[in-house]
Amino acid sequence: MNPPASPTQRRYDLDWIRVGAFGLLILYHVGLVYGVYDWHIHSAHTFEWMREAILVTNPWRLTLLFLVSGAALRFMTFRRTPREVARARFERLVPPLIFGGLVLVPIQSWIESMDKGGWPGGVVGFVAWLSHEFGWSGLADGVPVNHLWFIVYIAVYSLVAVILWRQPGLIDRLGNGLEKALTGPRLLVLPILYLFAIRWLLFPWFGLTNTLHNDWYNHALSLVAFLFGFSIVGRESLWRTMERYRWIALALAAVALPIMMVQVWHPGARAFWGVPKAAVYGIDQWAVIVAILGFGYRHLRDRGGPALSYLTQATFPLYLAHQTVLVAAVWIIRPANLPAPVELLSLIAITFVGSLAIYEVVRRIPAIRPLWGLKPLDGRPWPLDLHALLKPQVRYHRRRRLLGVGVAAPLLALTVVAVAILAYPGFNNATQYLSELGGATAKAPIIFNGGVFVAGVMAGLAGIGFGLAIYALTGARVAAWVIAIVFILAGGGMSASTLWPWPDPRHMVINLALGIQLAPMLLLWGLAKRRDLPRLKLFLAVTFVVMAILTVLTKHLVFPGTVNDANVGWWERLYAIVLVCWVGVAAWVLDRKLLSVATESPHGRPASARFDVPA
Repeated sequence: MNPPASPTQRRYDLDWIRVGAFGLLILYHVGLVYGVYDWHIHSAHTFEWMREAILVTNPWRLTLLFLVSGAALRFMTFRRTPREVARARFERLVPPLIFGGLVLVPIQSWIESMDKGGWPGGVVGFVAWLSHEFGWSGLADGVPVNHLWFIVYIAVYSLVAVILWRQPGLIDRLGNGLEKALTGPRLLVLPILYLFAIRWLLFPWFGLTNTLHNDWYNHALSLVAFLFGFSIVGRESLWRTMERYRWIALALAAVALPIMMVQVWHPGARAFWGVPKAAVYGIDQWAVIVAILGFGYRHLRDRGGPALSYLTQATFPLYLAHQTVLVAAVWIIRPANLPAPVELLSLIAITFVGSLAIYEVVRRIPAIRPLWGLKPLDGRPWPLDLHALLKPQVRYHRRRRLLGVGVAAPLLALTVVAVAILAYPGFNNATQYLSELGGATAKAPIIFNGGVFVAGVMAGLAGIGFGLAIYALTGARVAAWVIAIVFILAGGGMSASTLWPWPDPRHMVINLALGIQLAPMLLLWGLAKRRDLPRLKLFLAVTFVVMAILTVLTKHLVFPGTVNDANVGWWERLYAIVLVCWVGVAAWVLDRKLLSVATESPHGRPASARFDVPA
């Protein structure tokens, strides 16, 4: 028998179970491609026996995940305050939910719409579908979250658990009650009775909707499982009881599963008001969970290692990515009419390998890690220290707010251009200029003009932030003023150009924005006395050289004919990307440096050890 463990001790068995459950979820979704139930997209091959086959995991998989998630949240409470736990949950769940809802889910939904609703493909079809889905009529039906409903539920259930935890002694009393009630065989009997009751009484009325406000059977099942896991962490007698009854639970599950399959297959399964069917379902549901938790506690609780660490980190990004990868893979592979076994293996391989490839990419890019449910590298704030910005506790918070605008401005500009291109049927990136996206021939010029106007204002504000940051770090007043003026003129040129859309001659006021080409050299001038920013200085120098080369080429000063009417659009795109994106990178690096200086230097002391720089 394992000795009692500290409630703060890492439970590797729960990590293994969580990883395994999410792996089964991916396989389950691949199975739905071949099933007879309604799903986002189906293979050309469907099999009636999938109706029974999915029962191997369907009754218990998500319930187990909610239980383990509740236990994981409880471990967080041992080393954090309620406010810190709530904030940690928000930071971990909300960015992926928003990102997934805006980027990942629309890809799935559009493919489903083309497959089932007859929407045309291509950019024009996507724009038309997007306008419908996110128009008034589409939003009236709710924002689709698809498989991300699990994140919504975890977020809400975490909030419920934290609220209950704040009540003095409530969770301890609940844990004590469960520990006393679930001794011996009652560990199996009482939960099965509860699961039978809600399956019999609630499921026929509410079903499973995965819609938060109208999913009462699911809440009675999943919220209770979540709070159960939250309450039993550290209750070693309960875990030892699960270990003791693991073989009995496995035997019960082995008997219940074939009976449950027969009940689904047989037309008379709802005889006796559905009581036998609900009872067998509840038995299988809890017996499998007890068996998994019992065997895990017995054999895996101390089995950590690099493989588990890697898989634990990868699980959330894989969950976010897998369904989008799978739906896209089915849509692409299905026309090939592959034999079912070959197609199945291909979908499994593409889904797992594709999702892992996405994880391997995003985990190496600090700026997007939190969008995929990953913590910032080395605990660094992402992408800015928002908590310090909202509740300033260190110096330079105003300057850092302005630098934050500098980080956001390029992202807004790139997003606006991408959306404007999608909204312009037939737009030719090779031959047309970006300004035409806001011109008379554009279908929705307000997208480009409005977005660029806001981005211009943001560029001006960012320039003020750059100037103040340079002054804070070096005390170079003249350089700070010149940098701010150049950015303000550039931002003003961008914003003013949208007031006179192309081909109005006054649109050429946008040439003021080209002055920002000098900004990298001006920043190098301002930072000349700093010796602790070598990589930023190298980046600024390379950026200036690249922009100079592009200017020389596009002005036909050398290699005439390299840039011509057939490819001028691509050259302009490249020039615009370099011109805009370096601003966000430089703003982010300077924000990090200001944060470092502010936290390392005593309040009221110089920002640099070498220079007497005012705050």
